[in-house]
Amino acid sequence: MSDNSISFEFSQNLVGVQKNLYSFILSLLPNRSDAEDVLQETNLILCKKSKEYDPAGNFRSWAFNIARYQVLAHLTKKKRSKIYFSNELVETLASEEVDIRKQQLTQKALQICYDLLPEHMKEISRMRFKDDLSMKEICKQLNRPIGAISGTLFRIRQNLIQCVRLKIPHLEADNEF
Repeated sequence: MSDNSISFEFSQNLVGVQKNLYSFILSLLPNRSDAEDVLQETNLILCKKSKEYDPAGNFRSWAFNIARYQVLAHLTKKKRSKIYFSNELVETLASEEVDIRKQQLTQKALQICYDLLPEHMKEISRMRFKDDLSMKEICKQLNRPIGAISGTLFRIRQNLIQCVRLKIPHLEADNEF
């Protein structure tokens, strides 16, 4: 096989895995902007390591493994400024082979669970993760101490994790997906 066909095969694999790779990274990071940055970093590393890739190997697994390490590196850089999942949770989530059905079930369960949150929790969650406001900005807008906001974000995360774990089996059993 010539270098051109390996390069063509590599670029075809890279293009083909983009949507799943982005979904995977987004499932590990709470912010779309951060997920997009990590996807770009992952793509750069994949391109730099393209000569190391064995065409007989599993490209998807190789790419997801590199993405996992990029997510962990990103979390390490951002750890002090924002609330993120712990490295252990990311490792646990990333170590499982993520398929589209599971991602879609999780996203549907997460939306259902988010809709069940009390309004004040939805507001804080939206401010933090959608509007990407800092803790100080949220505290200022809501006139609440940082400990109260931090505690609420922790409870939101715990509620969502617990709720999603309970909803996924029901969604699968009900064939709602």
